Amino acid sequence: MSIQFIKEVKYARLLSPLKDYQVDEQAVEHRFDPLLNRETVITPGRFQYVKRLFESNEKDIVDVVEGTRVNCPFCPERIQASTPKFPKEIVKEGRIVVGETVLFPSLFAHMDYNAVGVLCKEHYLKLNEIHEKLYDGIRAGLIWIKSLHKYDSNIKYACFIENYFPPSGSTVVHPHIQVLASELPFNMLKELLSKSEAYFKSNGTNYWIDLIDVERKGERFVSESDDVVWLTPFAPMYTYEVLAVSKSLSNFQELDDNTIREFVNGVKCVLNFFQEEGLSSFNMVFYSGPLGEDSKNYFRIGMKIIGRAGYRFPFVSDIWGLQTLMMEGEAYETPEAMAKKLKQHF
Repeated sequence: MSIQFIKEVKYARLLSPLKDYQVDEQAVEHRFDPLLNRETVITPGRFQYVKRLFESNEKDIVDVVEGTRVNCPFCPERIQASTPKFPKEIVKEGRIVVGETVLFPSLFAHMDYNAVGVLCKEHYLKLNEIHEKLYDGIRAGLIWIKSLHKYDSNIKYACFIENYFPPSGSTVVHPHIQVLASELPFNMLKELLSKSEAYFKSNGTNYWIDLIDVERKGERFVSESDDVVWLTPFAPMYTYEVLAVSKSLSNFQELDDNTIREFVNGVKCVLNFFQEEGLSSFNMVFYSGPLGEDSKNYFRIGMKIIGRAGYRFPFVSDIWGLQTLMMEGEAYETPEAMAKKLKQHF
C-alpha cells in the first residue's frame, strides 16, 4: 500500500466562560503516522494558550548560566581534569579532538557505548550560534563510531542526541552532544527500520524517497538542498517538530563532510526559527541505518528536532502524561502552519 495521510476530525463541545457560556466547539484532529501508524492529536485551539510556555525569560536564563559556570566540568579550565578517557584499543589518544569539540566517554553511561562531545569553549550559546559548533561535533562523533565498528563489527546501531538547556533534560548547560552506540537497535530506530523494510517488501520502493516525492508538492515541505530535505511531519509527536531526510545515504559510514554541512545548515535555519519564537531549548536526534549493512533499498539517514518549553519561572514542561504514559502524540499547532512559518528561515 502506498503512502496514505489519514486523519479524523472530532469536536470537543463545552459551554465556555470565555464566551459567556455559549457553546464552544474545538476541533481535535486525530492523525496517524503514514509509516508507523502511531496516533497524534492536533489541538490548534490550544496554541495561543500554551505559546507563553514555550517563551523564555532572559533573566532566568542569565541566572542559570552564571550560576552553573563556576563548577562546569566542560569549561576549558576543567575539562581535562574532570572528564574520562576512552580505552586505548578504541581511541589511542584517549579523547578525540576536532576543532573545538572534545569527545570522551560519558562518566555515567546511558548506553553500552556512550560518548559526550563538548562542542565549544563557551559555557552558553544562543540557539542561533549552535550550528557553527555542531559541524565539528558530528565529525568527531563519526570518528568514534567508525572506530567502534572497526573494533567490534557487532556494534551496528548509532545515533547523535543533543539536549540543549534544562527543559530538554540536559543536566549541564555547556553545549554538548551525546553519541550512543550498541549491538541492539534503539526502540524508535528498530520500529523505523522494521516498518521501512516492510514497506519496501510490499511496494518495491523506498518509503523515504516516496515520502519526499509526495511531500515536495505539499504544505509541509520546507526546503531541499543537494542531498537533504526538510519538512514537518504529517503526524508530529510534539508542537515544534521538524524532520530532515537524506535523499541518498542510508548509514553513517556513507556520510561525507558536504552532507554533514547540509544537515548543519538546516539545523541553523530551524534554530533561528525557534529563537524567533522565543524558545531556548530543544532536543535533536541524528540517526542511521545499521552500520556495515546495505539498507539503501528501504532506509535513509534522518534527523529530527523538537523545540521544548521555555526557560522561565514557574517552570512547566511541554510534555505531560498523555505523551509520556499513554504514548499519544500531541501538537498544539498544525504541521502545515508550522512549515509556513519555518520556510521563511530557509
